[in-house]
Amino acid sequence: MPCSMTGYGRFCLEDHNSNYTVTAEMRSVNHRFLDLSVYLPKNYSWLEADLIKILKLYFQRGKIDLYVSIENVADHNHWQLEFNRELLVGYLKNFKQIKNEFKLSGKIRMEQLLLIPELFVIKENIDEEAIKKAVLKAAQGAAEELLLMREKEGEIITSDLIKRITFLQETIGKIQELASGLPNLYREKLSQNIKEVLGEVEIDENRLATEVLFYVDRSSITEEIVRFKSHLEQFLSTLSTNGSIGRKLNFITQELHREANTIASKTVDLSISEYIVDIKTEIEKIREQVQNIE
Repeated sequence: MPCSMTGYGRFCLEDHNSNYTVTAEMRSVNHRFLDLSVYLPKNYSWLEADLIKILKLYFQRGKIDLYVSIENVADHNHWQLEFNRELLVGYLKNFKQIKNEFKLSGKIRMEQLLLIPELFVIKENIDEEAIKKAVLKAAQGAAEELLLMREKEGEIITSDLIKRITFLQETIGKIQELASGLPNLYREKLSQNIKEVLGEVEIDENRLATEVLFYVDRSSITEEIVRFKSHLEQFLSTLSTNGSIGRKLNFITQELHREANTIASKTVDLSISEYIVDIKTEIEKIREQVQNIE
């Protein structure tokens, strides 16, 4: 059963080992390939590579965004403020050099030093292994929730596609019935055209049969109908398989459209042309649905 590429998953984990609450939210939309983006708190960017590996185990296509929030729930202080001595020394050295070079007066005040970016850094006291396990577990939970929603959406899309393929099967069957009567129709039209031009001149039946046969052979749509029906069967067969089938379904849809165009270009029957319009309209709706299948 195919999966949709659209969905949402959320998982919240309260981990007593690390004293952290981890919340993972995941959103997914359709995409030609697998495009993963992970958004973590600033001090936890080192977890991104591990999270990417986890997501690749669950998904094969789609643009997937993972948002992770981490909150400490311990009663005791879990952080300390650290002074970046090297950074301050570097600033003061450059300040002194600028002052001497440009002969500037004045002194540097404390409040000015406090404006230096990242002069003070918050250092968290965490068990990195414990927090890593908690974050990965939360991400897995969100991925499973997202996958479940994508599967449910896939069932809805599949049901809709089956109805549309059934409509195409019925319509191409009607075209096939009309096509079987085309030789007689061509013969009648050709005889009528000859009489209009030549009057009551006796028609050479052998020559007429040859012309009809030539015209029928040139405008025959039998092969296109057979291929069209074969593509429909292949489409349904692919729908019943698991895995990433979106690209294959998209290719089959393109082939259906190509055969419909060929039939439209080779036939002059108005009824068949009307059916082809219905078929091409339905194929376009199928193409839109297929774009969202993984």
